[in-house]
Amino acid sequence: MIWDTLRTAVDFAAHLPRYREILRVLFKHGFADILKLVLLERLLGAETEGVQVPPSASVLENPLPIRLRLALEELGPTFIKFGQMLSTRRDLITDDYYGELSKLQDTVPTFPTGEARRIIEEGFNKPIERLFSRFDDEPIAGASIAQVYRAHLPDRTEVAVKVRRPGITKIIEQDTAILMDFAGFLERHVHELAGLNPRGIVHEFIASMYKEIDFENEASNAERFRKQFENNPHIIVPRIYRELTIPQVLTMDFIKGIPITQTAALLKADVNPVILSENITNLIYEMIFIHGFFHGDPHPGNMTVLKEGVVGLYDYGMMGTLNPTARGSVASLVIGLGEKNHRLTMRAILEMSEEGVIGNSEKMLADVESFSEEHLSCPLREINLGHVLSKLLALLRNNQLRLKASFYMGIKALAQVQNIGISLNPDLNFILLGEPFAERMLRDRLTICQIWRLATHLASETIDLLKKFPYDFRNFYENLKRGKCNIPLEHKIDPQGFEPLRKTLDSISNRLANAILTAAVLICSSIVALAHVPPLVNKVSIPGVAGLCFGVYMCLRLLFSIWRHGGL
Repeated sequence: MIWDTLRTAVDFAAHLPRYREILRVLFKHGFADILKLVLLERLLGAETEGVQVPPSASVLENPLPIRLRLALEELGPTFIKFGQMLSTRRDLITDDYYGELSKLQDTVPTFPTGEARRIIEEGFNKPIERLFSRFDDEPIAGASIAQVYRAHLPDRTEVAVKVRRPGITKIIEQDTAILMDFAGFLERHVHELAGLNPRGIVHEFIASMYKEIDFENEASNAERFRKQFENNPHIIVPRIYRELTIPQVLTMDFIKGIPITQTAALLKADVNPVILSENITNLIYEMIFIHGFFHGDPHPGNMTVLKEGVVGLYDYGMMGTLNPTARGSVASLVIGLGEKNHRLTMRAILEMSEEGVIGNSEKMLADVESFSEEHLSCPLREINLGHVLSKLLALLRNNQLRLKASFYMGIKALAQVQNIGISLNPDLNFILLGEPFAERMLRDRLTICQIWRLATHLASETIDLLKKFPYDFRNFYENLKRGKCNIPLEHKIDPQGFEPLRKTLDSISNRLANAILTAAVLICSSIVALAHVPPLVNKVSIPGVAGLCFGVYMCLRLLFSIWRHGGL
């Protein structure tokens, strides 16, 4: 316990400069009152002029969403990524914040090519000339996590080499620790946000970040994605060179084409934008409904168009997965929306929610019917699926339901691809193109092979249950007879039952005992010091001074523990 406290204090002191920088940026953009940073300012000793940057009048003229985006961009890579992740959580943010956070860009300065060469040579323990016959000096792309260079293998194969930004791991570790501290602060002091589980959101973000900076994980994603589309003529996935891939360096085929947003260039290259829009729509539906493994960030910057309209995809660090049950729920939702089948839509929404059930189903059905009339009354080709899905999340909130985390990335990917498709073809009927994939998904669940596999699995599970049941029942009966039967309880205050309450009572009793013991030590040590109990040094009692020092330490430890848990 003592060492944990000391380690926390050391970590806090090490992060203090970054805390001050974050506070300076937040003050600059006018967030002091909103985030209750006056308390933090005092705790961090950040009351100097260097931290208190009063927001200018021009800054305060901007709405809050714009100021938040500007602050995140100024705070750097980790906070930019966090904002991008929040933009996928439509259950947490309003449309205004979604619109601004979606604009977040990884606008960071490039790092020197010499650093990239050093990282490659140290990673493979070889001179770069032995790895590549040519390595360009200028990066062809760059972001907050990495830079990409064009190179040639010894056999003249053209490749793209992605190099992780130096020091990015340390920056992420520090910033994510600070984000976790801020999340805990919000849970304790901003009760309006505590119900959104800020620490859980940050945990989710941290796991995503560490996957994204591990290029071996990205290589595995790209290889899996390439395998599932190896027979599809409409998409090309770069080949990964495993012998030239480590956690901080990724080497893949170099793919160069026309940006998918440049319609004039596509027409000049004899690429039909209408057919291209349908192809990318079919691709995202195939990813979600057929494979359940999809590109999590299919924005225009991660797409290029090659000859004959073949689409090339980059950046496989952020991928989404949906199991067969989840895919079936999405399929039911698409069919329900397309056919305006309100009960099917409601059932799909409940399957996609954390709760799975609702008390007042008639009210929700009425909400679904009203939602359908408001947003689905126009022809299918005029429906913006991304807009409809965002309003669907509002419907969930109104019925006290929460969408499962696995669906957010899928909703974001569908919305991104629809926006690209409509920019290519304003008459794109996005929902109608998805119905065959959804129907195929549901139909495949009813094939003879699937039914036989399900029946076999159920039979096996039933036999296992029948084998174990007599013993389990006898064990339960014996424990019940002896009064040793424990029945776990769960109440509405906390889904973990009474365990949090027990821990809280333990913490209260421990602090009370500690406070009494601290007071006793200080009083007794004072008496010993005043009584001049030997041994003495210059008429000062050594036992008394030692006791007072120990009492002061115990007092400081108690105060620090109370402050860490939001008691001050």
